[in-house]
Amino acid sequence: MKSRCLYAVLAALLLPATQAWAALAWNELSATEKQVLAPYAERWDVLNAEQRERLQKGAQRWQAMTPQQRSQAQERFQHWRKLAPEQQAEIRERYEQFRQLSPEQQERIRQRQQWFRELPPEQQQSLRQRWESMTPEQRQQAQDGAQPRREEALPERRERPTRDRMEQRRDFGGGAMGGRR
Repeated sequence: MKSRCLYAVLAALLLPATQAWAALAWNELSATEKQVLAPYAERWDVLNAEQRERLQKGAQRWQAMTPQQRSQAQERFQHWRKLAPEQQAEIRERYEQFRQLSPEQQERIRQRQQWFRELPPEQQQSLRQRWESMTPEQRQQAQDGAQPRREEALPERRERPTRDRMEQRRDFGGGAMGGRR
């Protein structure tokens, strides 16, 4: 009885290890996956299970992309390859830090990034210069969401008045016309 329990425990412990060891073989890939992963064909057997799985998932994502998305991905990859190894390591580290954030924090960062992308280039450059001139403490405060002094605050987006708001202003005596028509 004890030996059966011991074998069951050993099997449970070794099962994940054997699954990881039994990585996906090249001949198990689909024809389109092989086409996408052709640069890795000769060294596929020396890649570990995690690398193979990551490459296979990447190939599947690639197949699902539109031609425009593929073109953008190729441009980003070419840019990545031109970076120095130190820059790549720094980016990997930042990405890992990003992955450790809560989903809410990640979403906040994505929204701010999208907001920044929509700014005119001159404003983006101005904000970059301001960021670069900050001390590490000021940068940390900005990242933590601390409210900077008014003159240091990032410009807020103003909503354009809607027709309803303009009519409300007119009805209550506000606006440029002083409430008269």
